[in-house]
Amino acid sequence: MTVGGNWERKVKAGAPSYHQQFNNLKGCKDYEILATPYAKPSKEEQAKAKVEGAHKIPFSDIYAKAEPRPLLNLETKEIPKKGATIKNAVTCLMRLTVITAMHGIALYVAPRTFTWKNAFLGWLIYTIPGIFGITLCFHRMLTHRSFKCPKWFEYTCAFLACQAGQGDPIEWVSTHRYHHLHCDTPLDPHSPYEGFFWSHMGWLFSTEASMLDYSNAEDLKSQFFYRFMEVFFFPWLFIIKPYLTYTYLGGLEAVAWTIAVPMVAGWHSTFLVNSAAHVWGRQPYETGDLSTNCWWVAAVSFGEGWHNSHHAFPQSARHGLEWWEIDLTWYLICTLKALGIVWDVHVPSEKAKALKAKQSAPVKLTAKAL
Repeated sequence: MTVGGNWERKVKAGAPSYHQQFNNLKGCKDYEILATPYAKPSKEEQAKAKVEGAHKIPFSDIYAKAEPRPLLNLETKEIPKKGATIKNAVTCLMRLTVITAMHGIALYVAPRTFTWKNAFLGWLIYTIPGIFGITLCFHRMLTHRSFKCPKWFEYTCAFLACQAGQGDPIEWVSTHRYHHLHCDTPLDPHSPYEGFFWSHMGWLFSTEASMLDYSNAEDLKSQFFYRFMEVFFFPWLFIIKPYLTYTYLGGLEAVAWTIAVPMVAGWHSTFLVNSAAHVWGRQPYETGDLSTNCWWVAAVSFGEGWHNSHHAFPQSARHGLEWWEIDLTWYLICTLKALGIVWDVHVPSEKAKALKAKQSAPVKLTAKAL
């Protein structure tokens, strides 16, 4: 491995805290690091390190510190390094512009044009792309392949997901796959060890340029539809659609309630899975990371807040694994399965759940039980 600061020696010696791991990885030039699982940092060592500038996230035992970006210094495989750096800067600027504009419209225009009809319309446009698009399609179907379905249904749901404004399918899936592979390490796109705001949305404005060739999403990049959506997504959603809405559907009021309000609500319900569901809540399963089951995040994200269960069983189409854990996306999948639209639905067995569950004492398994 070719890395600045003799990275290989430092990794072998161990770097238990997140801050130490970040410093060890700083300037890494080995592209394979992105495809290799990295050891989880020690929450206890991070707390003991007394890193200058670190602060405790309220109501948690996590000590966070904003680290200097960029972390890596890689030659990308498909995009020249300089091109990747430029693309990253443009992408981050576009995100900042759009997120600021949509929040401004939602906070300024929406309260002045509130009606129950507008509120219902906003809720409906938030719900349909959210549950059919983001949680069912982008997350459980495309990222984790939790079930199978016909292409017409997959592409329809993917198009709906794009209306939520969370990126095109290739970008979304690639980012989330990196999150699972490197969860809560410095290679995670949004670890709370760098602060609650960073994990919630700060990372969107300072991503790693080396991750922008989306090399871990070849299954999507091989399909014309997803390559087209990668190009079409931004101009359609943030230029053409707002223009048509403003011109033909009711001016700024229509833009606020059919685009800005649903989009802002969808952003924060998804962002809470990355932030709150890695800080507050229960950990019924041994995952080695900070993921939690947070009931109130599950309530606003169609079941995605049962995040520790999801990290324990990433391919599971069901996240709320207990009968009382409400998971609206799972109920939708069950309905679609009954209609014959989806099949080969993955869920963990009771035995698998027992093996992953946190135990107060070691569990002895007999050969017969296995």
